[in-house]
Order: sequence, then structure tokens, then C-alpha cells
Amino acid sequence: MRKQAAWAAGVATANITPPVGIEMSGFAGRAPSVGVGDELYATALVVRDGTTRAAIVALDLLYVDAAFVEQVCAEVARRTRIPAGNVLLCCTHTHYGPVTGAFEADAVGSDGHAYMADLKFKLAGVVQEAKANLRTAVARIGYAASDIGINRRERKADGGIVLGQNPRGAVDREVVVLRVDRPKGAPVACLVNFACHAVSQSGRGRMISADFPGVACDVVEELTGSACLYLQGACGNINPVIMELGAESPRRLGTMLGAQAVQAYEAAAPIEAAPVRVASRRVRLPAKTFASVKEAEQTVSSLAEELERLRAGRAPKSSLYWVNTRLERARASLENLKAGKPQPPVVAAMWALRLGELGLATAPGEIFCEIGQAVKQASPFRHTMFVGYTNGSIGYVPVAEAYPEGGYEVTHASRVGPGAAGMVTDTALALLRRVKGAKGQS
Repeated sequence: MRKQAAWAAGVATANITPPVGIEMSGFAGRAPSVGVGDELYATALVVRDGTTRAAIVALDLLYVDAAFVEQVCAEVARRTRIPAGNVLLCCTHTHYGPVTGAFEADAVGSDGHAYMADLKFKLAGVVQEAKANLRTAVARIGYAASDIGINRRERKADGGIVLGQNPRGAVDREVVVLRVDRPKGAPVACLVNFACHAVSQSGRGRMISADFPGVACDVVEELTGSACLYLQGACGNINPVIMELGAESPRRLGTMLGAQAVQAYEAAAPIEAAPVRVASRRVRLPAKTFASVKEAEQTVSSLAEELERLRAGRAPKSSLYWVNTRLERARASLENLKAGKPQPPVVAAMWALRLGELGLATAPGEIFCEIGQAVKQASPFRHTMFVGYTNGSIGYVPVAEAYPEGGYEVTHASRVGPGAAGMVTDTALALLRRVKGAKGQS
């Protein structure tokens, strides 16, 4: 039997802080940024066994869309020969970063357009640097629990669901930590997987910030010497327990989470990190539609009126974009209903990455925590991370039970129907099973 090739890892970090004054992404209705509270970073971990190379890049951004992902991965492949399909761009989902796609894309000459044009090469460059740092490495896995998150789907007295706090709602408190060292003990990297929306500075924050994930990474790096990659989990319905304007909320939350991650890091047990295997699939999720033509017409009329009010009031660009996007989708759905045509599916690109005894499953959107938990519980791997906000963005994927309840995630921010949650779960598990038994490729 051929001996397994040594596992190798390399890490690198790049500053991706945008200019002050750039439009912000994550809360509709905010004016542009007014300063930098803390820097944003991209940290790349490149791994290799005897046949396969792959890259994980943690980004202090809200999301990146599929078209941008394709451009970055192609540039990475050109520079490094890491296959484009073996690159994962994982966003921390900070709501205090710059615009990253959609409404600013056609504004050639704007700071948003210039930022994204430059970002493509920065990300390819940080992967190139991480690849150059490849050396033999060993891995350990550790676990902790954190209570900084809470289910945000609060039920009011009239039965309505609002964004608040629901102590009885589902929440995933598990912190999964992958520790990567050189064989003689020198620290390399630490992957921290946890599920909680990065919104701790409330919707009024206008300072550029990595929010609590950035603070958590600072704590880990200071105490361990490892470069830290925060991999955001399935946090579609999870918010921080503290959401107050200013730097104190992310400091407190990030310090607590970082300390818990360090505990897991120090207690981590050795695991085999080879072989490295990658698999992906584009799944066609059912689109959300209206129950009737009348309901669609009422929604279109309401959104059109709202858009006109916002324009008349000279609302921020982000507010106009958000309402206009919803209006365009409602109009398209209405036309399909009138014509008797089915809604086009929502295409989601999903990945699985095997690092020996650890499996990572990814999805390109805001996945409810119950879905991430289901994948981890049924995974064929002894250790599993579920990572959202990766290689694209399709919006929210609620569990089926949430649709009759309504609420922001269902009524405003989801493009998919009730069947999507099960398909995401099944696809993630199928991909994990595939990499569990797959043979390698370059």
C-alpha cells in the first residue's frame, strides 16, 4: 500500500480595508461610511496532499457574488495552478464593510467599482503568497461552546415575527476549531467555525469594521501566534445577544468568542488532515412564488409606491437598491403567474472539502441554523464544519416551518421556496459523502 504523502499548509494575510466614504453593505438605508473602526482582512490557507491543492480564503466582507467568485478563482488558477473549483471564498458576513456587487457594479469610476476591481487581484495575490508558504504541517481539532448568539425570530403578541430575540428558538452554540502547526510546533493557522450574524453595532453603524469576528481573530492571533480564519456558519436566524452602536459590542462579543476558541485550540486533539479532496455541485432550488396573481399585484403595487417615496425623499442608494430589487423580482413573478409559467429556479453552488478526518460543507447564502446543525449531525465525517456565505450569495434559506410564520427572512429576503432547506441539507451531505470516498485530483 502506497504511503500517504505528507500534508502541507501555507497561510498569508492581506489588508482589504476600503476607502472612507464608500457605500456600505448589510443594512438598507445607511449613508456611506464615515471612518475606519478597524481594518478588514483576507486570510488564505492553502493545503496540499500528494495530488490535490485547495485554498480557503476568509474575507471580512458581507458577501461576494457568483460572477466575482468566478473571476477571482480564474485568476487564482492562472497564478497558482490551484484549480478554480478548489478555491473557497468564505465571507464573515460583517455588516460594516463595503458594497461588494450588484448596485455599484455599473458605476464605473465609483469607489465601489474601483474597490472590487482591485480586490480581485488582492485575493489572487494572497492565495499566491499562501501557496508559496506551503510547508509540511499537522492538524488538531478542538471544540467549545459560546452563548454570544441568540435566535432572532421573536414572536409578538399578535403572532407576527420580528427581528428581536427568541430565547426558545433554535441556536447552534458549537465552536469548531482546526489548529494547524508545523511538525515541531510552530503555529500556522487556526480556523474558527461559529454561527452568528456579524451585526453587533446595530443598523446605525457607519464605521468600517470586521465586527466581532475581527476581534475574535485578534484574540486568537495574539494568544496563539496563529493566523486566524473566521468561517461563518449557518446564522441566517441568529443574531448577537448585544447589538449597540459603537465599538464596545464587538469588543465584548469578540473577546468572549475568541477566548472560547483559544480554549478549544489549546485542548485540540490530533487528527489526520490528509487526504485533501474537493467536490462541488450546482443545485437548482425552487423559487419562492406568490399564492395568487392578486397577492403578486398587491406586492408589486406596494413596492412601487415605496420606491417612489424613497426617491422623493432622496433616500440612500442602498435603500433604493434593496426596494428596487424586490420590486423587479415581484414583477417577474407576477408575469410568470399570469403566463402560467413556473418560476426559474435559484441556482446555488455548493462545495465540500475534505481535510482528512474533517469535512467542510459550504453554501452560498444565509442558511438557517437548523440546516447547518442537521448537516453536522448526519455528516459521514467524525468532525464537520458548515460554512455559509461561501462562493456566492442567494439570500436566505429558511427552514420549511418558517414560511407560514413569515418574518423578514421569509417575506423580504428569501428567493427560495420551502423545499430549498431540505435540498441544501441533502446536497451538503451528498457532497460530504463524495469527498469521503473520492480519489484525488490536482
